[in-house]
Amino acid sequence: MPSNEERRQAAREKLAKQNERRESDARKRKVKAIGAGVAVVAVAAVVAAYIWVPAGPRAPLRVAAENKYKSLHVTCDFGDRDPAADARKNLDAQKKQIATMRTQIADAQKRLPTMPADQQASFKQQIDAAIEQTDASEKTIAEAEKQLPQLDRLAERNKSLTKPEGKDVPNTGTMTGTITTNAGPIGFELDRSKAPCNVETFVALMQAKFFDATTCHRETASEAADKKSGLYVLQCGDPSATGLGGPSWTSPDEAPKFLKPATAEANPMAASQNVIYPAGTIAVANANQQSNPQTGQEGTYNTGSSQFFLVYKDTTLPANYSVIGKTDDAGLTVLQMIAKKGIVPKPGDPAPKPGTPVTDGKPKDPVNITTMALAGQ
Repeated sequence: MPSNEERRQAAREKLAKQNERRESDARKRKVKAIGAGVAVVAVAAVVAAYIWVPAGPRAPLRVAAENKYKSLHVTCDFGDRDPAADARKNLDAQKKQIATMRTQIADAQKRLPTMPADQQASFKQQIDAAIEQTDASEKTIAEAEKQLPQLDRLAERNKSLTKPEGKDVPNTGTMTGTITTNAGPIGFELDRSKAPCNVETFVALMQAKFFDATTCHRETASEAADKKSGLYVLQCGDPSATGLGGPSWTSPDEAPKFLKPATAEANPMAASQNVIYPAGTIAVANANQQSNPQTGQEGTYNTGSSQFFLVYKDTTLPANYSVIGKTDDAGLTVLQMIAKKGIVPKPGDPAPKPGTPVTDGKPKDPVNITTMALAGQ
């Protein structure tokens, strides 16, 4: 049996071992805590380097992603407009021009008796032609003034529209949809890569049902003198059906650079070369005017908006009209059936000569758009 002294010695040894284990465990915990703290600091340093230091280890990936995003988007400058106010301004300017013409005609009539006899006949013909042209212009103005109430109603309707912001507009991708008309459905495909800003306008307008319950107000079938080109379109997109209406903004010009030239040789004197808009093309109408250096008249640009034309036969025009898409084959057939029914003069247009077809007017059978929407809307 162990003595008391032996038992005390065994207890002291056991306690010493327990103390050694506790100290060892404490040291291990301290090392782990220090290691974890270092790891947290290291991670924080890496994150800080990524966020604040452009030359951080992930910066090239971020820059590449940003550049990729920018290459797939554009910024669009949508201008403000007021169709009713613009129409009144233009009519006032035309009235002033007519007043000037009337004064010049009156002066010419006073000079006529004083001219040599052999020149009086041709000079009188010029005066008569000027009178006829001025009278026709006054009739056109009178008809346009009748349309002002329609533009005023459209202005009220436009107050509910929201202009697109124009930021980060996609420049790739296609969308399909249908123009449902009383003449039949016209399927279409919009292509953002051809005119992203103009497509953005049409997407916004379709979402707002801007085109629903409207009429296609113009149709043309004019053959050029060379018998090889012409203008063959159905024009729609104006709720006022006046040819002057649209929303409260305009879209920037996006000239089509992918269309084939109308002639083998370009005209170096032309501001814009003629190209072929193939049958089935959907393009945006505009009221652009080229500048005239000789008269000092400034050009007018970026006037496209909601009005669009559907090409039912290859058409030759300057490359000034933004192409937003194309119809499908069945839709083109519907357009060609509409064209076969003919054209009638618009109100105020002179009556055609007997036996002469009308080449610029409105569809003989009205073409009404019930809805115009993208697939899934």
